[in-house]
Amino acid sequence: MVDLIGEVLAAMATDSSRLVQEAALTSMDRVRAKQSVDRFRAILKKGTLEEKVCIVYTAGEIAGGEGIALLLEALSDKAYEVRGAAVRALLPLQTPVVLRALWDMIPKEKNGVVLGNIVEVFGASGRKELSPHIEKYLSHPEVEVRAKAIIAVSRLTDGAGWEKILALRGDPNEMIRAAVAEGLGNWTFSRP
Repeated sequence: MVDLIGEVLAAMATDSSRLVQEAALTSMDRVRAKQSVDRFRAILKKGTLEEKVCIVYTAGEIAGGEGIALLLEALSDKAYEVRGAAVRALLPLQTPVVLRALWDMIPKEKNGVVLGNIVEVFGASGRKELSPHIEKYLSHPEVEVRAKAIIAVSRLTDGAGWEKILALRGDPNEMIRAAVAEGLGNWTFSRP
């Protein structure tokens, strides 16, 4: 089947339509990348920091089951840069498995950047049931985590969460005040 897909995409890459050509070439790159998953997995285990981060971005572009599997593996890397990049790459790939893996990371994650990225993914998920859990990060000691929690809560909350966001409008940190201002733009008269 892979050979047939490759042949069809190669033929489509010569289509008279530039749009079809670009789509076929993009798909050819993704298929080639999917065929390299084992090599990517080996780099995630033993590569340099830069190589691992490159693999994370490649896995995000691959998407699908192969890309998600690589990104989930990257979540357990020792380097926070790799974990943080993996969480960011999972932002558009919010399956129940992904959300569960991120949820399980929270108690163990000590790095504020990674934790902030996790909170950001939860906010983008649209899962209102996560709002009370995210609200506790509104008082996190790290500014980046608090700022991302403000935006996340503003995307998910219907009631008391708004009071908690409004209470932060006078925070001494400008990043927090800016997050409050941005979060207030997410307020709506009615939620779908």
